[in-house]
Amino acid sequence: MIETLSFEKKRELNNLFLSVAENLDITETQFNNLTRSYNAVGKYLEDDPNFKDYHPVVTPQGSLRLGTIIQPITEDGDLDVDLVYRLIEKHPSWTQKHIKQMVGQRLKTHGVYCDMLDKKEGRRCWTLLYRQDSDNAKKRYHMDILPCVADSKFNSNMELYRSKSFSSIKLDNIAIRITDNKAPNYDNSTFIFDWLKSNPDGYAMWFADRCKYYTEKRENITDTIMPIGKYIKNKSVLQRIVQILKRHRDIMFKNDEDKPISIIITTLAARAYKGEDSLLEGLMNVISAMENYITKDQSGNYVISNPTNSEENFADKWPTHPKRKENFFRWLKQVKSDVNSIISATGIELRENVGRSFGDAFSKNLFNLLTEQHKVSAINGEIKIAATGALGSIGKTLNAKNTFYGKK
Repeated sequence: MIETLSFEKKRELNNLFLSVAENLDITETQFNNLTRSYNAVGKYLEDDPNFKDYHPVVTPQGSLRLGTIIQPITEDGDLDVDLVYRLIEKHPSWTQKHIKQMVGQRLKTHGVYCDMLDKKEGRRCWTLLYRQDSDNAKKRYHMDILPCVADSKFNSNMELYRSKSFSSIKLDNIAIRITDNKAPNYDNSTFIFDWLKSNPDGYAMWFADRCKYYTEKRENITDTIMPIGKYIKNKSVLQRIVQILKRHRDIMFKNDEDKPISIIITTLAARAYKGEDSLLEGLMNVISAMENYITKDQSGNYVISNPTNSEENFADKWPTHPKRKENFFRWLKQVKSDVNSIISATGIELRENVGRSFGDAFSKNLFNLLTEQHKVSAINGEIKIAATGALGSIGKTLNAKNTFYGKK
């Protein structure tokens, strides 16, 4: 479909999807709130005397680290923040249970964190619920803290990797071993290489490399794959694609626990991305090719491999939770249909299709914002409103009377 569009229509649609993604970003105020909380809990955990000989460090992982975090779909929804609490080596007698319980005890001895701690212990993490600003929903978030252990060469390997090109490094050397209270050796194995492996730093490096695929002119693109520290406004095409796909998933499945998980969406999108400079073209190509990166093992089970951890299959729960598999393929089919509907729509239909894909309230706010920007540009003589031409159908949509959302 995209091949048949005019240059101007492609430009309009690219700007529309870019506006969608930019308005999914958390605000700088939200980011600063997260940063302050992250720094505070990190310092408290890093100062734990029980771990002082093992150089504890707290770092972000997940969407905050990758720069793909998005707003919740409701005003009272939570932002999801993932942290890694990493030790370098450990006491020879410590099991996963020892370490996880000591981290939990440290949080319980803090006057504030004790009250914030989720009473239901997570399988791998401890969760802090930030609710002190519940009068302002945009300050609500929860923080998952994952205890883990790295080997003695972790820091030297990280320094080595920072000084070399991505293609020359073996990311598996910066893997970590995590606590998991469902693991059969949770409370008896003291040998960390028996523990479940993860690699958040390696994954962030891999994702950063995919973001700049074929686009070496973006020399600083790795800066948008946080370590947390500064608010990033200008993000890569791949980061924007992932944000758009995650939002569509959230709208389609709401609070369904069997909805497609973010790591699967992110990994398949990153594998399918081929360095397109246009968000529109990148999005279309990614949703068309994502399925090509799902394989099957000898038993016929689906495999979505972790590119930086050969031991991990992101689809390993699909055999025991078939609804998750069904929902993923149902979502992929729907997102293809909805993106194509947006591309082919005109007038009020365009607003309706954006609302169906990304949320009615979100669409209303987005088009109100675009209308104001359009008016300012017209006043400044930067554009001309016409039935055809630079703004085409989207220009007419912005100037149409807003009746769609009044129906409710």
